[in-house]
Amino acid sequence: MTGKVARETARVETLWFRRLAPAVDAAFLILFVAIGRDQHHLGGTGVKWYLMVLWPLAVGWIVGALAMKLYTRVDHAWLRLLGTIAIGVFIQAVLRAAFTGRPWFSVFSIVSFIFLSLVTFGWRLVWVTVARLRRPAAAT
Repeated sequence: MTGKVARETARVETLWFRRLAPAVDAAFLILFVAIGRDQHHLGGTGVKWYLMVLWPLAVGWIVGALAMKLYTRVDHAWLRLLGTIAIGVFIQAVLRAAFTGRPWFSVFSIVSFIFLSLVTFGWRLVWVTVARLRRPAAAT
């Protein structure tokens, strides 16, 4: 019975994770732009500036996630996440250059890669650790 309960618990945790992951990742994209805006003292720039910085990053992330099947496959999850980040930051850089006149590769690309890597790997690592600690121990 314990094995069945553990499998059911893992299935429910996976279902919750798959539903929650896109929203948490999107929240971190939004947070990244907000932190950057604050750090560069651009508080009076308005929503237009905020969206102009956010949309290339969001489009890049969505394309990367779709290409890597980040939210639909569970195998090789860490590699899928790394691929999503790399693709997302690359596409973001190209879109930023094409539509905003910014350099296609800049410090922004490096900082976004590092920040997104830390927070997206980080929250997933916390999720997995908590799920493992909450899982009932197998009967011996």
